[in-house]
Amino acid sequence: MISVRQADDSIFSAPFEKAYQILIDAYARSEMEIWGENYARISKEEYSSLIRNGEVYFAFLAEEVVGCIQVFRLNTSSYSFGLLAVDELKSGLGIGRELIRTAEQLALTNDATIMEIEILKAENIPVEAKKILHDWYTRLGYKYYATTSFIALKPDKTEKAKNLINPSVFDQYRKVLN
Repeated sequence: MISVRQADDSIFSAPFEKAYQILIDAYARSEMEIWGENYARISKEEYSSLIRNGEVYFAFLAEEVVGCIQVFRLNTSSYSFGLLAVDELKSGLGIGRELIRTAEQLALTNDATIMEIEILKAENIPVEAKKILHDWYTRLGYKYYATTSFIALKPDKTEKAKNLINPSVFDQYRKVLN
């Protein structure tokens, strides 16, 4: 049975380390064409800050951390999630789906009606992991609506954009929640 709980200061230790490693490993595998090898998607300090802000949820299977997600409000009617990662050895058990269900439920509980997400991908390099994500999100009810350059969508991340090894864009999706 998969349970999802909000991360907090009481789980900074083994669960934090495990979730962080799952996150780093997942993004290293799926974004090598974007950032190159050995690029850490987020620092431990940044991840800790998101946890302190109440934005991170951990998935547990038999009290073992097996996945994580960041959930945050965009505006009065919309939420988003990111940093979704599942232990590669536990893939296919519904962990990602349960993390997204939790994010959507949180948004609904807080009177949001829309969930918006982004998939970062190399602009001209097909990557199977990104196609799989597109197909999976589509099956979960997310509708593609735009492709936007990294800088246009994240103008506050110009320093980070300097680390891109290939031109990259965000495919944007949204889902009406009910």
